[in-house]
Amino acid sequence: MEGGGIHVGNKSDLEFYTVEVGDTTFRILRRYINLRPIGSGAQGFVCAALDLITQTNVAIKKLSRPFQNVTHAKRAFREFSIMKLVNHKNVIYFFLIF
Repeated sequence: MEGGGIHVGNKSDLEFYTVEVGDTTFRILRRYINLRPIGSGAQGFVCAALDLITQTNVAIKKLSRPFQNVTHAKRAFREFSIMKLVNHKNVIYFFLIF
């Protein structure tokens, strides 16, 4: 092997892990732990987690098939756009989108 190192997978294998929350599978960054369900709706499933780097509680939303069709894609884009613009104490700002 060139470089003398041992290949253990790609970089994303080291940064992400998979966890089941309810009946939903999340593949998330390792910095987020202790996922707990918050709720679900037509667009996806939301859970709470602890961010190990910032030591803050965060909400993580997994959209269910956001690119299933044009309507779902537009709906997801609209939600992202509105959430970026809203400045309200009850709305969490976007930290990471992946």
